[in-house]
Amino acid sequence: MFEWFFIFLLFIILIILFVEYSRLRGEMEERARRLFDEWRERELGKAAQERAMILFSEWKEMEEKRIREDAIERSTATILGRVGEHLAPIIIASNYGIDPRDMRFIGTPIDFIAFKGLSEGVPEKIYFIEVKSGKTVSMTTRERMVRDLVEAGKVEWLLIHLPTEMRMKK
Repeated sequence: MFEWFFIFLLFIILIILFVEYSRLRGEMEERARRLFDEWRERELGKAAQERAMILFSEWKEMEEKRIREDAIERSTATILGRVGEHLAPIIIASNYGIDPRDMRFIGTPIDFIAFKGLSEGVPEKIYFIEVKSGKTVSMTTRERMVRDLVEAGKVEWLLIHLPTEMRMKK
């Protein structure tokens, strides 16, 4: 009888040990899985960060190249525009018969005013001239407003005598 009791006690101890072993094994597997996941996230984060840095560097290099090309293109357009404005009197002289001596550069809101025939003492006509040298021929809003005023005949002559004007202001 004592043997059966001893076997039963060993059996109970064995069951308890098996249950405890299973619980500890589950905890160990869970901890190992958690450590693996943390490691994987850390490594993936590093890889993602490295990839992002590579992509950023590539983008930055391409964008800097694009910005430099755009700056060169704009600078070239500006230089060509200025050169064009200096060459414009020659082209206008050959195409419109206006003597370059009759042209006055203003710059803004229009480029030139020409007094055709004035240098020869026989003024014929006054021209308001806007020079475009780039890809576009569209005028700015201010240039269009000046053109519309000229076309509507809203142009006047003022003679300003400073001493008289100064007395009027007092």
